Amino acid sequence: MDIITKMQVDVPRETVFEAFVDPEKIGGFWFSSSSERWEQGKTITLRYEEYDAELNINIERVEDNQLIAFTWGAHPITIQFEESEAGTVVTTTEKDFDTQDVKQLLGQKEGWVYMLSCLKVYLEHGVTIRAAIL
Repeated sequence: MDIITKMQVDVPRETVFEAFVDPEKIGGFWFSSSSERWEQGKTITLRYEEYDAELNINIERVEDNQLIAFTWGAHPITIQFEESEAGTVVTTTEKDFDTQDVKQLLGQKEGWVYMLSCLKVYLEHGVTIRAAIL
C-alpha cells in the first residue's frame, strides 16, 4: 500500500523545490538540519534536534523543480511539484507499506500532512513551525 498526500502551496514551483533541497531552508518547516544540498546520488544526513534523532536518506533521482525521489529505511518516497494556477501542488508518495500495519500507515500519513502544512505556512507567510517551535 502507498501513502499519497497532496497540498496546494501558493508560491512558485521553484520556491517550493528549493525549500526541500537547500539545507538552509529545510529547517524552516521539516528537519532541523540537512547535511548538504539534495542532489542525485548523494546520501544526506537529516537531523531532528527536538527528538535527538538522525537519519540518512539516499537521493535516487532529482528533476529540478519537478521531482525528488529518495529512500529512508525500506520505503521509497517521491515528492512531486506541479504548477497550478495559484502556485504549486506538492504530492508526496511513500510506498510499500504492509496493509496490516494500520497504526504505521496512519502515523506516516499524519506526518506527511503535518510536514506539508508546515511547508505551506513557511513559504506563504514566513512562519516557521516544527515540533521544537510549538
